[in-house]
Amino acid sequence: MHPHQFERRIIKPPPCKRSPFIDYNEKKVYMSKPEANRLYASVILHGRINEEESPDVDTSVRVIEYGKYFVTVRELANSMKKEGFVLSHVMEVGIQNIMMNLPPDSKKLVMPVRFSVQMLNMELNGKELISRFKKSNRLDRKDMIMFPVLENIDKIKPKTGNHYWIFNVNIRDRRFETLDSWRTLKNKSLDVCARKMVASFRSLWEEHYASSRVSLDEFGITNIDVPKQNNEFDCGVFALTIANGWEARAAPNFTAEDIPSIRKQLTNTWVDNANNNAPWKTILK
Repeated sequence: MHPHQFERRIIKPPPCKRSPFIDYNEKKVYMSKPEANRLYASVILHGRINEEESPDVDTSVRVIEYGKYFVTVRELANSMKKEGFVLSHVMEVGIQNIMMNLPPDSKKLVMPVRFSVQMLNMELNGKELISRFKKSNRLDRKDMIMFPVLENIDKIKPKTGNHYWIFNVNIRDRRFETLDSWRTLKNKSLDVCARKMVASFRSLWEEHYASSRVSLDEFGITNIDVPKQNNEFDCGVFALTIANGWEARAAPNFTAEDIPSIRKQLTNTWVDNANNNAPWKTILK
């Protein structure tokens, strides 16, 4: 005999502590299905085996291939395991997946994370970056243009001191937005970094869209209160979930406790995908 399991009551923060950008009445859907759990466990297992067999060199095969983007089993496992930091090219795969799943008439655009690195360094002459901003792409007809930002917030740790957050150009509501799962604009480093992104975006816009009906003159910077992480490793998963769900009205309603399930969901979505050309079923059997 098993006692009846009552559904736990959802505890909401008091009105004085609620973000106007989070829909607290939204039902959470971050429970991973059994097939997603099995695929995730297989990825973690194969990644661990390869690391034990070859500690210094990743010799595992590619489990994700989206055109020019590819990820090995070990890279995916290390990025998506508990407290795993998402590698930059795994982040690119996540962004690519978001774009592939948007409806054809979507007015939302998520740029590659490498663009934010160039923009923070004021390196605005790259061929790929200029190509994306060409007037023929009509970025001024979008509602929002997102830039997942990879920022080094600990100069003592040039590799492990990195942090992901989202810089969004909300053309519809005429503002620049920061969506950070760790800080707010009261944080000096975030404020400085956001202003660098604004300066670079303005420069690119003035070069390619000077005659556009969309003028950035009155755009200010707004902090969007989004769900917050409780460790230093989950920022990539938070950033991808926020980028996927943010529509300039209500941020996705999730918490740090949902991250393990979200990691499994993302892994399953990226691998078991019609656009994945890697023989992943053979690799993970």
